[in-house]
Amino acid sequence: MSEHEGWAIRKAAFDELSRLVAHHGPALPWQVIAQGFQHANEPFHFASKAVGIFKPQRMPGTTALSVKTVIPRKGRSARYDDLASDDGFIYRLQGDDAASRDNLLLLNAQRTATPIIYFYGLAPSVYQPIWPVFVTDFDPVNLCCRLVADDAEAVQEPGTFVADALMQRIQRRYVTVEAKRRVHQQAFRVQVLDAYAKRCAICRFPRTELLDAAHILPDRDVRGEPEVPNGLALCRLHHGAFDQDFLGIRPDGVIEISPELLAERDGPTLEHGLKSFHGKLIHLPAREAARPNRVYLEERYEHFRAVAGN
Repeated sequence: MSEHEGWAIRKAAFDELSRLVAHHGPALPWQVIAQGFQHANEPFHFASKAVGIFKPQRMPGTTALSVKTVIPRKGRSARYDDLASDDGFIYRLQGDDAASRDNLLLLNAQRTATPIIYFYGLAPSVYQPIWPVFVTDFDPVNLCCRLVADDAEAVQEPGTFVADALMQRIQRRYVTVEAKRRVHQQAFRVQVLDAYAKRCAICRFPRTELLDAAHILPDRDVRGEPEVPNGLALCRLHHGAFDQDFLGIRPDGVIEISPELLAERDGPTLEHGLKSFHGKLIHLPAREAARPNRVYLEERYEHFRAVAGN
């Protein structure tokens, strides 16, 4: 196979990831990623479960196709240490030798400006793919490099002339900031839904496609961290009602529906989807550490009472 054929394989991987994310959402379980993709009727893997830096054996060239973060251990939060700045994702090299075969796959990706895929670990066996990303600042002393994201439409085969390098850097900085924001959101969602056994805390609706991780304190609040005790797994109906203060939750977990809605008479969605839960308890996570922060619930409930006129 030629280098050009290697680029065609890389593009096939990008295209299949687009299809998978459109179908499954941005958080992909490993069993979906492990199915790989096809190019010219040949199967290829996206990544390896055993190692973080990966290139398929039959893919020409000396640059990685993907990198993968270490999966957080069960019961621990996904790592956010590389989300604090706008300058890219910090990726740790493998082992203690920057010149090892796997690490050179990343160094070569930097030298040739070749786009790769970053599978960011959100939870055990759940990843958010970010692509295309480019390797910068390869640091053999501190055994790390930096990954910056770009728009899929902007990707060109390595060696293509870049008309405005400054505008490219500005664009990649912006895209990277947006990618980090999405990682924050997805990590929070995955962890909250996992804590609530992938069911709505109010109605027990089980379809993850229609479940959200609702903030108790909004993320614009300085205390509104994307942590499980500041979240509730809610279906779209109850999330909307909670955000619009038609539904409140007392610190003891009792659900209240606003007097305005209780006074209305309408069809089954209002009667059974909302009003029927008035006075009932929310379903709490099994792990006490994952349960809602009572101080946050109390503050949010007081806001609900003020808006609802209780």
